[in-house]
Amino acid sequence: MNQITTLSRAIAIALSSLIAISALSGCGSSDDRKTSATETDDGHDHDDDDDGSTAVTDEIDQGRLFMTAKDDSQAYVYSLAQNKVIQTLPLTGPADAIKTSPNANYAVVMDRTNNTVNFYHSGLEIENHGDHDHPYARDITKMPLQLNYTRPVHFQTFGEQAGLFFDGLGAAGNPIENPVQEAGFALVTDTDIADGKLPYQKLNTNIHGTAEPRGDYVIASQRYQTTGSSLADTLSVFKQHGDHYHISQTFDTKCMGLHGSGSVTDYSVFACSDGVLSVKQTEDTFSAEKITYPISLTNMQCDGASSPARIGSFITNHHHDYVIGTACGQPYHVDPISKNITPIVWTTDSSRRVVSYDFDAHGEHLMLLDDTGKLYILDTEQNYKQTAVLDIFPNGLAEDGVPEFIVNPNTEVVYMIDSSNKQIIEIDPDDGEIESKITLNFTPSQLAWFGIKAEHDDEHSH
Repeated sequence: MNQITTLSRAIAIALSSLIAISALSGCGSSDDRKTSATETDDGHDHDDDDDGSTAVTDEIDQGRLFMTAKDDSQAYVYSLAQNKVIQTLPLTGPADAIKTSPNANYAVVMDRTNNTVNFYHSGLEIENHGDHDHPYARDITKMPLQLNYTRPVHFQTFGEQAGLFFDGLGAAGNPIENPVQEAGFALVTDTDIADGKLPYQKLNTNIHGTAEPRGDYVIASQRYQTTGSSLADTLSVFKQHGDHYHISQTFDTKCMGLHGSGSVTDYSVFACSDGVLSVKQTEDTFSAEKITYPISLTNMQCDGASSPARIGSFITNHHHDYVIGTACGQPYHVDPISKNITPIVWTTDSSRRVVSYDFDAHGEHLMLLDDTGKLYILDTEQNYKQTAVLDIFPNGLAEDGVPEFIVNPNTEVVYMIDSSNKQIIEIDPDDGEIESKITLNFTPSQLAWFGIKAEHDDEHSH
């Protein structure tokens, strides 16, 4: 997970709202400016001149930002090449979260009030014209595909796939039997978004859960024993069969209080109340093993918590075969290969807590935002050596939410919302400095980057 979420807040999210299942379609507004293009006799758009071609190339190189305003069902598209909002679109309801599709062509907008998920194409494309490729920069469009399952919450990306988990809705006390609406998961790929149909699997009851995609398989959480809480206690491996899945394996090793997951190389890891359940994939074979928390972790005293400390979220980067998790606002290096969980030394002030964290584009830096609004940048290749500390929010964090790190994979710039000052802060983790600030005439609420990912020589996928 790319944002730290306290366990109590996650449970609260899991216990509300309702569902309706249907398939709807719609289209986006196109009444604002788009990059100039003309229609030619060959049926393709071609730029008027070299300046137009440069403008389109710049648009594709930098990508676009999809953002929403606080308390407003409106989306704004910001061109990083043109340095301005180039389009506005009406949304079907409030955006509780915006994610980027696995290949970054789409913004995925999750509305938990109306139980919908919608997809918006970036308008940036590169078409194969036989002997050459042709770039296009068009208006953003809303795709016909819309999902209508209850409570879309966790969106887990691994390679060119993402697992989108819907929590469902439980009856009073969260009994396992007779939920108001069962949980489920959808497998998201850019290709299937374009085709208008995603594989979906309904589960046995309502669950505040997660789904980790791994090719033809998805490792998803189940709830067979836990009542009172909607957190999962079991993991199952599901194999895809067309538009749905069948259970191929359920692990005997339990993961009580499951919250937090991530995937790297051959492993998917899941945070449990008593340790990290590590699942290894070897072709079509899966095995699970519990990595217990070190005593230094479980002995920590979390603010307002009566139970032992635990990890509640993870971040991943495809350049690494390890993950980072946090417990009580302290970061930990979790290595499923060596089966070690070790603390990361990031500050000499023991009272500070990490509230948001992520890797930069290539996993070279770990970025930690503390509870005072300071950003710590650590070098992952030098045992987390501190390279910079930036006072990103000198007046402290806003009370209406903790900002996420939004990473531009092409330029490697990192964006953070500063809602108090109606701006987006641009950070260069390599130089360890604030690069610039995007001033807006509205209060931003949610943010995502989308476009066409550039190919880098050091890129690889697992």
